[in-house]
Amino acid sequence: MNDSVVILYHGEQVSVPREVADFLEQDRKREQAQEKQDQRHLSRSEFETVLFCSDCVRRPVEDAALRNLQLECLRKAVDDLGDQGRDLVELRYGQGLTMEEIGRIYGVSRAAVSKRLKKLHEQLRSSVK
Repeated sequence: MNDSVVILYHGEQVSVPREVADFLEQDRKREQAQEKQDQRHLSRSEFETVLFCSDCVRRPVEDAALRNLQLECLRKAVDDLGDQGRDLVELRYGQGLTMEEIGRIYGVSRAAVSKRLKKLHEQLRSSVK
């Protein structure tokens, strides 16, 4: 059973595992949502600039502060995953190992690793909101 999907990448059709296609789709949606949010902030900033005749100098500082808060929140959420959860996240995203490689390390199937990572992803998502 081949669990791959054909996607368009740099104008060419490429076959990738379904999890990669799903990740890329989630990332695309996240970027679209961020662009919409940025457009709203930009519009509001432009309005404030015209209304109050001031430069929008606060944005980079606010962005940096927000990014630091998000990173701190994510660090805490990862710490709350427990030792095995942190190890799995480190192996997959820190070291870039495949699920098959992680499965070999723990002596479990790729599906078991995939299921556990999905559960961890859901935990992180609910913790970071």
